[in-house]
Amino acid sequence: MADNNSELNIYIPRSLTGIVDVIGQHKSETPCHFMALPNSKVELMFLMEGSEFESFHIDAHKSQFLPNDSNKFVMAFSSQTHPVQAKYRRLNAINVTMNPVAAMAILEIPAKEIKDLHIEPTALGNLNQLRDELTNLETFQQRAHYLEKFLYNRLYTSKYFNKTQDLIGNVKMLHMGCYSSFLETEINLDKIYYSRSHFHRLCKDWLGVTYDEYQLHKKFRKAMYAINHDKLSLTEIAYDLEFYDSSHLTRTFKRFTGLSPTEYKNSKKGLIPEFVLIE
Repeated sequence: MADNNSELNIYIPRSLTGIVDVIGQHKSETPCHFMALPNSKVELMFLMEGSEFESFHIDAHKSQFLPNDSNKFVMAFSSQTHPVQAKYRRLNAINVTMNPVAAMAILEIPAKEIKDLHIEPTALGNLNQLRDELTNLETFQQRAHYLEKFLYNRLYTSKYFNKTQDLIGNVKMLHMGCYSSFLETEINLDKIYYSRSHFHRLCKDWLGVTYDEYQLHKKFRKAMYAINHDKLSLTEIAYDLEFYDSSHLTRTFKRFTGLSPTEYKNSKKGLIPEFVLIE
């Protein structure tokens, strides 16, 4: 989804609504250096035959392995407060974009433990076998359906299944992208009633951050889409999204991206607006 000289397939797994937004496969023979702005999701990436990364990190002080290192061709990662910085020579990857509750529901680790880093998702079992199964399937649709069934079974048998159902009971659409099949959802916990301390712990485990931080991030994402697609002024966007003023929006945007809204608007984008291409 980074460079524009790509083949991109998208599938929405309806049986996993609220857990998984999108399963996609991205192929490119064009070298690309890009920054993916934080999406507060948990993602799985399966590196298929032909992929070759030169660099990949979220927090430069953590998780230094490359996705294509020996036996590290499946990874989980979560970009909460830092962008993903990556550079590849060629790419053939299947990506599963999930709401942060999937850290507990599917990977069975607290979301706070995967915040701004990438890991090998060993909780998924035999990663070699999983990747081989995907490789042996002939079409993207077959691979997407296989992953949907695999993740559904993981969710249904998880000890956190009932809790997960409670938390995704009020999922809202954050954005429907330029692809008719591309979407982004957000978790709404406004009607979850616990003590303040219990609610704080719940959000850290299931969202990776406090609820206030999660909501601020979603305002940033809405601003990102508006800056990229709309013709509104920064002041109008700030007003519509209930920032204090345009300065507050600018500070928030720069906090998550390192870019001002103007720098972002003028940057070269990939196939979706969170991918900023680096020359």
